[in-house]
Amino acid sequence: MSFEEIILYLTTKQAIVVYLILAFSAFIENIFPPYPSDLIILAGAFMAGTGEINYIPLFIVTTIGGLAGAMVLYFFGYTKGRLFFQKYNRSYFKLEYLAKIEIWFQRWGNMILILSRIVAGVRSLIAIAAGIAKVPAPRMTFFTLISFCLWYGILIGGMYLVKSNWLELVRLIKSYEMLVIIFSAIIVTIWLIIIYRKNRVRG
Repeated sequence: MSFEEIILYLTTKQAIVVYLILAFSAFIENIFPPYPSDLIILAGAFMAGTGEINYIPLFIVTTIGGLAGAMVLYFFGYTKGRLFFQKYNRSYFKLEYLAKIEIWFQRWGNMILILSRIVAGVRSLIAIAAGIAKVPAPRMTFFTLISFCLWYGILIGGMYLVKSNWLELVRLIKSYEMLVIIFSAIIVTIWLIIIYRKNRVRG
């Protein structure tokens, strides 16, 4: 669905329904990362610019929806994540990797959480990893909230500033996310290759 089609769809709904759709979009994008949440949020910001909905409620519902989705993944990692390392103590779930995850969050945890929403492609993994590393829930909530506020502030604020040049903002966001996803995929691929080679040497 294109940006224009999303706007056309949203304009057929009442304001309260639009807010619910936007909140759900922000929520589900954490669970299913390919979901085009940012494009839908931009469409909501465009509607705010035309006066059909308001900027502040838009910012609030998307932030709450996004944070709720991240916390679902966090609690999944917190309650179930470590079992994968204990049950499948081999290949990509070795206990030594669990220790590394914990060290990363001890050293750079706050910054990782603040940047989590801005880095496309790994947002969901960071929330799960934070749970696995047993990051305290208040700390997870606070710094992830900052991350969502920053990102949705950029999206909604950007649409507010450009207004008539909204197509350029949409193209910019799409290009940014695609570049970050490609970069993330390269990093993950390299990491998997390194692990595979280490396992072969040990085997």
